[in-house]
Amino acid sequence: MIPLRVPAGWNVIYNGVSARRLSDGRIEANDSEDLYWARTAPPPWRTAGEVAAMNGLETREINMDAGWYGGQGFRVVVLDPGWEQIRASHTTPDLHEFIATLEAWMSLITERGKLPES
Repeated sequence: MIPLRVPAGWNVIYNGVSARRLSDGRIEANDSEDLYWARTAPPPWRTAGEVAAMNGLETREINMDAGWYGGQGFRVVVLDPGWEQIRASHTTPDLHEFIATLEAWMSLITERGKLPES
C-alpha cells in the first residue's frame, strides 16, 4: 500500500492504491479502475441545524474517485453533488503525479474550502 496523506474531513470508503518497485527500477502499480474512493462529511461537532444554515463545501458531500483506466493512465475525479456531476478530472500515466494530485485536491477541498480546477 502507498501511504496517503488524507486530511481531516474525509471518510475513506476504499483504498486499493498499491505499487512496488521492480528490480529494473520501474514501478508496477495496481491497475484497477477502483483504486480509491473517499467522501467528505460535515464536521461531527456541528448540529443538523448548523449544517443546514451553512453554505459552503463543508456542508456538502463531495466524492473523490480514482483509478487506472487502460490506455489513458491514472484518473482522479471530483464529484459534486453526485456521481453524474464531475467538477474536476485529472489523468496522468505517472504514479507520483497521480498521488500528488489526489492528496492536493483532498487538501484543497477540506482545508481551503475550494473545488479544484481540471
